[in-house]
Amino acid sequence: MQEIDDNTASKQAKVTILTDEIITINKKKYRLVENHENGFDEEKIEERFNTVLDKFDYVVGDWGYDQLRFKGFYDDQRPESGIDNKISHLEDYLIEYCNFGCSYFVLEKENKSPFKKHNSKKPSRRPRKKRPTNAAPHHNHNSNNTNKNPHPNASNKRKRASTSKFKIRKIGENSK
Repeated sequence: MQEIDDNTASKQAKVTILTDEIITINKKKYRLVENHENGFDEEKIEERFNTVLDKFDYVVGDWGYDQLRFKGFYDDQRPESGIDNKISHLEDYLIEYCNFGCSYFVLEKENKSPFKKHNSKKPSRRPRKKRPTNAAPHHNHNSNNTNKNPHPNASNKRKRASTSKFKIRKIGENSK
């Protein structure tokens, strides 16, 4: 039984308080941005902190029913973050998911990961299959009804489209 306790102790986070505002958690430096109602508790952070939170720019710890829970947030300028994970939505999180008037704290990571480059290109679409320009329309006509055109203006539209002043070019063809 002693062996199990040693294993759980080794999985705990190591919290070191450097100044009133600067701490380290597992050798990563954080700045204590807000400590509402003295929500910051070094011992409970050591017990409950998870390394999954290392990827976030901000870590929020809030108290409910004598339990500390964590939520990670990203900087607002990060294109890879969702709207619910941006730090500007912290107040919404506190109102919607935390107990009214609960104690909480906000930690900001000192050395944040660099922002990922946002891909400004539109997602590529699958190209449509085109019919050859000389192909006949797909109409099922009986030999008896050859004079009856189900779309009497279709041939006129085709003529108008072909005489337009715009040149149709294939995808990937450079403009000249």
